[in-house]
Amino acid sequence: MQRLSTTRRAFGALMLLSLGLANCGALPGGGELEEKTVLTDQPVDKSQMLSLINSYREQNGLPPLKHDPALDAVSQKMARHIAQRDSMDTWAHSAFGLSQRLDKARYANYAGAENLGAGYADLTAAFSGWQGSAGHNKNLLNPYVTRVGIARTNRNTGKWRIFWVMTLSRPREDGRPTPR
Repeated sequence: MQRLSTTRRAFGALMLLSLGLANCGALPGGGELEEKTVLTDQPVDKSQMLSLINSYREQNGLPPLKHDPALDAVSQKMARHIAQRDSMDTWAHSAFGLSQRLDKARYANYAGAENLGAGYADLTAAFSGWQGSAGHNKNLLNPYVTRVGIARTNRNTGKWRIFWVMTLSRPREDGRPTPR
């Protein structure tokens, strides 16, 4: 009889140990482990981007912009930066931050501006969002910029999931802007 109760206790202890090991993936408080965040750079249709911005600028009496792959690269780094944080609230998104990033990319320029967006499903939605925001719209219609680049980064977890960055600039090679 004693041998049976010892076997039952051993079985019970083994079951408790198994349950404990099965919950090793749980966080204190009963939550599950978070899914690992994965960032994925997504292609952006550059001709669509140029069509959107240049037709908008033309409607507002401004010259067209040229696509600049160097600005795509600057935009992509910033898109990854904000996607990693799942937030656009970063010191890097400031006039000083943009200036530093353009300098780091060895992109000598006279003027620069940047639009960030999160959660927009496609380029048209992002562009419409920027048009509807006074500060972003000012950047789209900046008379001193001559070039544009854009990037998108997705993340598999978090609040926003899709991050957009458009960088606008006037490289030194395009000459000094004339005051308006």
